[in-house]
Amino acid sequence: MTTFYNHTTSGVTLTSDFYMKNFYSANRNAVKTSYRKDYTKEELSYEDSRALKRALSKLRSYEYDDEDNSENIYNTIKAYVDTYNNTLDSSRSSSEADVKRYSKQLKALSDKYSNSLKDIGITVAKDGSLAVNENLLKAADMDKVKQVFSEDSDYLRKSSSITKRLNANTYDWLYAQLTGSGAQLNISL
Repeated sequence: MTTFYNHTTSGVTLTSDFYMKNFYSANRNAVKTSYRKDYTKEELSYEDSRALKRALSKLRSYEYDDEDNSENIYNTIKAYVDTYNNTLDSSRSSSEADVKRYSKQLKALSDKYSNSLKDIGITVAKDGSLAVNENLLKAADMDKVKQVFSEDSDYLRKSSSITKRLNANTYDWLYAQLTGSGAQLNISL
């Protein structure tokens, strides 16, 4: 189980790279562009959806009323967007039909909440990918950020549900396909 450090009281600001490494802690090579080409789309879909589950969990854990932690929240959101885009990219090009279906569900969900995301500096492209305008994100009202990413957020709950199903599906598919030779994954529960 991955442990996320809570630096809220210590005043430490962590980078989005730090959060990305934590989200991909079970397989850090999957976050590096230079290594991603060595994986199958299904392997990447598994690793990306596992990392996205961690990102959503981290966003759910924040106290959005704590202004001292706003920089860490923004950096987590930037890492979430990168992880989300990785997940969308790897899952929509998968050969597995259910994986593609979950990718479409993530895209549709982001489309549905595009106005809320736009209010905090995140735009949704036609292909479903997200982009962060850092200046707008940092200038966003924390109450609006909380509406999108807090534990009570409909967007976050539905994203988590889709991501869990995507991850379980890719795990099941990979488990059935793996022969044990040449596998890139470290599958652990």
